Amino acid sequence: MEDNTNKVKDAPAPWTLTGQVAYAFIHGSRKAQESFNENPDPTRNPFRGGLGGMILIRYTDSPVGPYDELLFVPGSYQFGDTSYYRISQIYVSSLDSVINGRRNWGIPKKLAIFRWSDNSTYVKIYLPESDEPFCTIRVRPRLYCFPINSGLIPTSFRTLLQQSLEEEENEKNIYLKTTLSYSGWFRPLVQLIEFYTDGKEIPSHEQLSMYTYGMGYEAFTFIFPKAEQVIY
Repeated sequence: MEDNTNKVKDAPAPWTLTGQVAYAFIHGSRKAQESFNENPDPTRNPFRGGLGGMILIRYTDSPVGPYDELLFVPGSYQFGDTSYYRISQIYVSSLDSVINGRRNWGIPKKLAIFRWSDNSTYVKIYLPESDEPFCTIRVRPRLYCFPINSGLIPTSFRTLLQQSLEEEENEKNIYLKTTLSYSGWFRPLVQLIEFYTDGKEIPSHEQLSMYTYGMGYEAFTFIFPKAEQVIY
């Protein structure tokens, strides 16, 4: 495969992103942690479980242009006296987003291909060199949308703590703490019609036990500020 890393756009935080749709579904506490390398330091930062989830997003604009995204948050992890959420696996359709996301916030992004249909309610997601999707999702939006902003959500539910992916910082146990903010139109009910994974790239749909109903956002704006460096 051609190495395009030298062509990547440098886009430091903060980022303001606008999006068309985002779908979020929750799963119960799961045990499929270590088999998918979801915790880089299970001794110092043990997994505490709780609710986790999957989020599927279509960004229409960002500092690196439009792109699609699928991410998984298994639950919360213990850091010192506090528990934080962290993104364990995340796939995006833009190499610029991969490089800058890893650099800015320690988010372990990987490149993927998203093939959408049915008015952005059905998607098949592929690794770049694969002919078979590792994840297939179909949703059905229900009910009406109403405006919402992140001021209504406690900061603990929108704060991520990710281990730095920069080699020098990783050796010093530096973590990147980021509190997101957002505004847009909230859809209180979205039905998960179809959800399939290959069980290899990400945990199988049987292990994830995703709830049938979730929530959605439309015509939204997300803000990712510059991350705060902390040492644990």
